[in-house]
Amino acid sequence: MIGEYTLSKVVVRIWKDGTIGHPFFGVRVWVEAEPSLIENSVIDAIGQEVNTGLGEVNSRTHDDWINAAIEGAKETLTYLERSSYNKYFFVKITKVIGTEVDTTEDSVKVAASIATWRAIKPNSSEPIPKFDQLENIWTVEFPSPV
Repeated sequence: MIGEYTLSKVVVRIWKDGTIGHPFFGVRVWVEAEPSLIENSVIDAIGQEVNTGLGEVNSRTHDDWINAAIEGAKETLTYLERSSYNKYFFVKITKVIGTEVDTTEDSVKVAASIATWRAIKPNSSEPIPKFDQLENIWTVEFPSPV
């Protein structure tokens, strides 16, 4: 089961000459999830060769982002386990794309969390990304358990 999520924010800017700019910033994360008989686990499955020109990263180029992706996937697995989902999963982080200027660890964590949800529960209400302007961080809000 594959999950992907792009967390983005578009900022509208009006330049001095009157033109309007729409800078995009964000992160995109892909995961693969498969059932596990023993326990929930998450690993970095990104290879050593990445296309840095496209913004792809791995643990050598951005271990902070990869660790954040792992934490995001774990957050979803923990939520599901506490919600009596009664299934275990082995999740692989397979690709992370971001920009040096705009991608943050918290945005990677949220994108990975939602990508993991999409891989495991593709046809259900998914978590919502929230941006806290006071704290300047991304968080995820999980749906209420039914």
